[in-house]
Amino acid sequence: MKWIMRGITMALAVSLFAPVVAAGEDLFDPPGLMLTWRDDPLTTMVIDWNTEEERDAVVQYREHGEDGEWMEESGESFPFPYSERTVYRVELTELDPGTKYAFRMGEDSREFSFRTMPLNAARPIRVAFGGDTRHDQDWMENTNRQARKLDVDFVVWGGDLAYADGREDRLYRWKEWFDANKNELITDTGRVIPILAGIGNHEIVGGYITSHEDYEQTDEWREEIAPYYYSLFAFPGQPGYDVLDFGDYMSIILLDTNHSNPVAGEQTEWLEQTLAERTDVPHVFPVYHVPAYPGHRDFDGSVSELVREHWVPLFEEYGVQVAFENHDHVYKRTHPILEGEIDDRGIVYIGDGAWGVSTRGGHDPDEAWYLTRMESKRHLIMAAIQGRTHVFYMIDEDGNLIDTYPEMTGITY
Repeated sequence: MKWIMRGITMALAVSLFAPVVAAGEDLFDPPGLMLTWRDDPLTTMVIDWNTEEERDAVVQYREHGEDGEWMEESGESFPFPYSERTVYRVELTELDPGTKYAFRMGEDSREFSFRTMPLNAARPIRVAFGGDTRHDQDWMENTNRQARKLDVDFVVWGGDLAYADGREDRLYRWKEWFDANKNELITDTGRVIPILAGIGNHEIVGGYITSHEDYEQTDEWREEIAPYYYSLFAFPGQPGYDVLDFGDYMSIILLDTNHSNPVAGEQTEWLEQTLAERTDVPHVFPVYHVPAYPGHRDFDGSVSELVREHWVPLFEEYGVQVAFENHDHVYKRTHPILEGEIDDRGIVYIGDGAWGVSTRGGHDPDEAWYLTRMESKRHLIMAAIQGRTHVFYMIDEDGNLIDTYPEMTGITY
């Protein structure tokens, strides 16, 4: 594991000692800025910003550190729901893999940067997983800060983002959410850390499709019951679940646990095809909100049962090793589970969504047969990937290591 720890140490050094990039007083600096992908992460980047200022949907970019001419790409703009802000979205394509780029939103803009993902996992890849991100902006920023210090390549959140419930009167929560990311998910050298965001019950009016007797499985209905989510996130876009492939070394599958799409039916059929097409990918990570193996809630909860009935057998059939769950506001790790029993050949389920929320008491691992670890702590889960190997570090909001998988002892960083 030396390569992983060496990488973590180097990341911390970069964060602590790199020069701060200051925004000039007269430069445009949007209150909301988010990067993500909806296509190949090796050669594209989606740049979103939101502001009350009237702007052109234009991004200028060039390789970082170069003094050459800026290239320019145009995009689209659309309303930020229930807000005086406008969202601007520009997708850059035909980029070089594993390359750092500078970008700005016009000549009068502050300059930022991003890096495309590499062709392969020969160098360590770091991904921060979690969910349930904002009860309190300070709590969210605390955990964001740990992700930034680790210089992660990107962040994956499995739903319950701003806790706005699709409601107009909770618009302020989205503004705070963007503010927290602007404050702590941009590195001291100006690199914006991309975000992949799944859907949870607090993205939805009523939380679940079962709250809507007249629900229809259409784009129009999903936009009506989750207006912020389907406006503010380029990925996964409609229908709200999708897969993002990182070369041939990693696939992230975002799923919808009965919030704007039923677990059963079309989504499960899509999931089976998606998993079947990726049996040669060494790192396939499903990410979703309601857990199959809850750390706090009732094991027999209706949505948990749906996930165990429809998705878990597919995870097992197609070789998933680790799945990321959320929703319960604790840290949990299960034993490896296969066909409903502890089995070394099984899947480990890690979660349970406590990035920036008040935590709960969890099940005692001595009493819940499927649990091996439980902590009532806000945290992130850092996946460290290289080649065909992955190791997971669970880090609390203060930067303390609380667990590892596989289990290791004597680790400091």
